[in-house]
Amino acid sequence: MLVQGICPPKFEELKNIFQKYFDNNEESGANFSIVKNSEILVNIFGGQKSKNSSWDENTIVNTFSLSKGIYASCIARLIEVNELDIEKKVSFYWPEFKNNKEKILVKDILSHQSGLFRFKEKISNEDLLNYEKIIYILEKQNPDHEPGEKTYYHAKTHGYLVENLIRKITKKSLKEFFYENFSQKYNLNFNFGFKEDDFNNVSDLIEDNIETVRTNKEFDAFNNPKHEINFYNSKKWRLSGVPSMGGHGSALSIAKLYDLLANDLKLDLKKIISQKKFKKILLQSPSRIDDSLKLPIKWTYSGYILRGGWMFGKNKESFGHNGWGGSLGFGDPIEGIGIAYVTRKINSGMGADSRAVNLIKKTYDIFYN
Repeated sequence: MLVQGICPPKFEELKNIFQKYFDNNEESGANFSIVKNSEILVNIFGGQKSKNSSWDENTIVNTFSLSKGIYASCIARLIEVNELDIEKKVSFYWPEFKNNKEKILVKDILSHQSGLFRFKEKISNEDLLNYEKIIYILEKQNPDHEPGEKTYYHAKTHGYLVENLIRKITKKSLKEFFYENFSQKYNLNFNFGFKEDDFNNVSDLIEDNIETVRTNKEFDAFNNPKHEINFYNSKKWRLSGVPSMGGHGSALSIAKLYDLLANDLKLDLKKIISQKKFKKILLQSPSRIDDSLKLPIKWTYSGYILRGGWMFGKNKESFGHNGWGGSLGFGDPIEGIGIAYVTRKINSGMGADSRAVNLIKKTYDIFYN
């Protein structure tokens, strides 16, 4: 199997690293992309999207929590056009948001400090497809702590909370809003819920040494409901577009979006959000251990993660989001680039995946040497 796609001689070492993933059976199907000022510097792909089909330039795959960084762009856009204020109470936009939640601000949800990080009653993966049921549960549920008091990654609840804000403000679903304002406008091959054509291009997920993310008996951010790869490969999952963990896309489209955002921040292009407003919502929330992840995650008030280690490259100003299993996307406003890696071969854990990090490190070696 030979890696295909766009890779000029300057970036040949990236192609060699990527090729070795397949040669060594570290990878089964994947895509890596770099975009700078709307120019595609690198877009390489290889492997299989299913047993009988090769991965091609149009292949999309479930990106899990990388999706959170993608719908953060919708929040950024609503802030830019003055339809959303992160300092306001959630109940200002969502009147049914009650039961000891009246003090929760929009920025508390975006930065994972709302106390609604888990479902406190048993739910199934099928329940995740019932948007109205999940919203009703969250409306009735009491938070686990006072807003801003603690940080718990909202692994599965986050997208519903954010999407319902979008619905209350725009009267459109996340699928509709993202398509009209991003996918259609900027030719992004990313969705929050399939159209029929998308089924021709999707990659099935496969497991690789899957371990349980958490083992607590009590319901936490991850274990209610439990991960089921076969369910995530089902047609009903793909149609539903579960926001926190069901966005599907290509690395090229993710890199394109982060390139737009990075250059809004660098050059104040205002394609999505102005530099002034973006800087404000990229401020880091209180520095503390995230009690869901047991890691010192640098959450912002817009839902992005700030650079930590090499996950988002060399520059501390970078922002983005990774996903369970290995997918990752970020923008670097110093270089004015967007970078993304997506994969069908799911590795366990929520930290940085070495497959993406190795390529990112080499990218910066090339830039700075």
